[in-house]
Amino acid sequence: MGKRYIIAALSAMLMLSGCGASESSSDSSAAPAGVTQNSAESGNDNLPSFEELSKALSNADSDKLTGSAVYDDPQFEKNCEKLFFCPKSELSGGLIVYNQNGGFADEVSAIKRRDGDTEKAMKALRDRQAMRHSDFDGYVPEELPKIDSGKVFETNGWCVLIISDSSDKLEKIVRDSLK
Repeated sequence: MGKRYIIAALSAMLMLSGCGASESSSDSSAAPAGVTQNSAESGNDNLPSFEELSKALSNADSDKLTGSAVYDDPQFEKNCEKLFFCPKSELSGGLIVYNQNGGFADEVSAIKRRDGDTEKAMKALRDRQAMRHSDFDGYVPEELPKIDSGKVFETNGWCVLIISDSSDKLEKIVRDSLK
């Protein structure tokens, strides 16, 4: 049991650095700094408020979605290539809400490419899902069915990955926000 605890703790630290955790508290009502999308930068005035979306997702699954990194957050830029296999400059928006404590594979990632290439974005999210499978294989194998049944979909040019036991509820929140 002690060895498993140490592995879980080490993996949690790796996920924090791998997911680019912003400094956020476990209080899901506190929004991470810099979460509102800069619509002037991307030339699109119809972008969602990432602050509102991040809060809604965290509130919907507060036990497991405890951290976030968003497009305007320096941690998002720092980790964008590691998470989504492209530099931030290729995206016009993005968000990841995840479990920062480790032990759970839950996350919601949403990205929109500047060039509108949803096929490329969908591939990146399927690759992200495969990376999560690899991360949890042998670490917390109980999470693998949840990862494997994760949802990858497109809505209004946004490509989304949801890994959660509450995926239907989270999908509705995402679709409503990204109209």
